[in-house]
Amino acid sequence: QVGLVMGAHMVVAAISAIPFGVASDRWGRRTLLLGGMALSALTSLLLPLVSLPPGLMVIYGAAGLGVAAFTPSVMSLVGDVAAPGAMARAYAWYTTALYAGFGLGPILGGYVAQGWGHRAAFVVAGIVIAAALAAGAMLPPSGAGAARPSRVAAADLRRNRRVWAGWIATVSGLGLWGAILTFFPLLARERGISLVEIGLVLGVQAFVNTAARVPAGWLLDRTGARRPYVLGGLVAAALATALLPHASGRADFVLLSAALGVAFAVTFVAVGAALSEATIPATRGLAMGGYSTAIYIGMGLASITLGPVMAGWGYAAGFTLAGAAGALGTVVTAALWGRALR
Repeated sequence: QVGLVMGAHMVVAAISAIPFGVASDRWGRRTLLLGGMALSALTSLLLPLVSLPPGLMVIYGAAGLGVAAFTPSVMSLVGDVAAPGAMARAYAWYTTALYAGFGLGPILGGYVAQGWGHRAAFVVAGIVIAAALAAGAMLPPSGAGAARPSRVAAADLRRNRRVWAGWIATVSGLGLWGAILTFFPLLARERGISLVEIGLVLGVQAFVNTAARVPAGWLLDRTGARRPYVLGGLVAAALATALLPHASGRADFVLLSAALGVAFAVTFVAVGAALSEATIPATRGLAMGGYSTAIYIGMGLASITLGPVMAGWGYAAGFTLAGAAGALGTVVTAALWGRALR
């Protein structure tokens, strides 16, 4: 039942991200950005009122709509307002804030749930989002969305090999990430590693992933390159993922986790900057909507397809297959990007 509730959220977010990205191109980033935040706050406040799985699926599905409206709009807005020559740094700061939220949210929620119960945690989440919504409402309009996207521009974007390369790189990278988040805790428990130590390993990956974003953005803007960092980051992440079942101890897991954090940070800062640079403001929302959909596709495919492999042939086979799939995605990304450059 928990899987169905989470699945409703991911499916709705994946399906609606592209239409909402197009809507942000037509109606402006601000409208979709604030609307997504308002829906997220509302669903957080409604969750404590419902107990049965069907009701939770409906509310969490609606929360997926809020995420789908927010993410392409805010990513497009970052590209719209970034200073010339600072695109990668802009995305680095945005994703640093994003992952800081990912880290702080569970910590705050855990303390609230322990003291006042799980329902109180969702009420506090709704209040936090509402406060962020009030702050966002005071921001001046950026002027983005003034240029209406034409059908020709949208068709050109759908034929843009650099955009497709960015989407495929995202599916590949998030497939690796999804495999690790889903199956590493099971692998670690089988090896006799405690829950606290499992949290430490995943926490190292999250911390390094966050801390490396701003230096990665500086390096990307300094060199002006995108493609080598996307491809190199994906190869490093695929190799580290395949090596996870062969780690001999806790220290090896921590080192591989740190390497994955650096690889993911470099890869996705470069992907965000590349997608923004490959588009114009009138079609940037569509590109970022596709990026959001690619995130959910990558994570969903990893969880669905690797489960039977892990169960039938073991963790070594499953993580090796995940690494091989990431390497294949890297090859496809390189081919598309290379053709685009030619």
